[in-house]
Amino acid sequence: MPTPEQIYEQTLVVRCQLGDEGAFRELFDLYAARLQLFVRKMISSDQSEDLLQDIWIAIFKGLPRLNEASKFRPWAFRIARDRVFREFRKKRVEVEPIEDDRLAHTASEENPLDRVDLEELQDRLQTLSPPHREVLMLYYLEELSYEEIARVTSTSLGTVRSRIHYAKNILRKNWYEKRSI
Repeated sequence: MPTPEQIYEQTLVVRCQLGDEGAFRELFDLYAARLQLFVRKMISSDQSEDLLQDIWIAIFKGLPRLNEASKFRPWAFRIARDRVFREFRKKRVEVEPIEDDRLAHTASEENPLDRVDLEELQDRLQTLSPPHREVLMLYYLEELSYEEIARVTSTSLGTVRSRIHYAKNILRKNWYEKRSI
């Protein structure tokens, strides 16, 4: 059963699809900061403003074709993700998977992410490859389900689970290495 917030969001989407500019402004107000955070964590901040404008234009133009108002959030993040990865391709940024040998000797007795310094965590997120960074952000910051993340990233559910698992292990490993220095 949808929450009141979800019903409100869906109503805004339908109103936007019917041409209500005020509803689009409200939708923008709801999601501007969230999309901005996602984009800034994925790509350098000097590029993010232009990219965000491009994302919002794509959202505005694509809204009439969105079939299910309840799918707005993953759909909007999918647009943002596609634009970010297009920038990576333009600049030939390598998007490499995490290799299993990089995870060797990861301590698992305690989870250092339970006692986290947010600024330090943000710095550590930048050390992850873009595909691993994006799934953590979508899962923990945007609270998207694994299924929604799979739709956003055009990957399988197993790939989402794997990326989250490996990304958390890399963060843990990096955390322990820093603490032991």
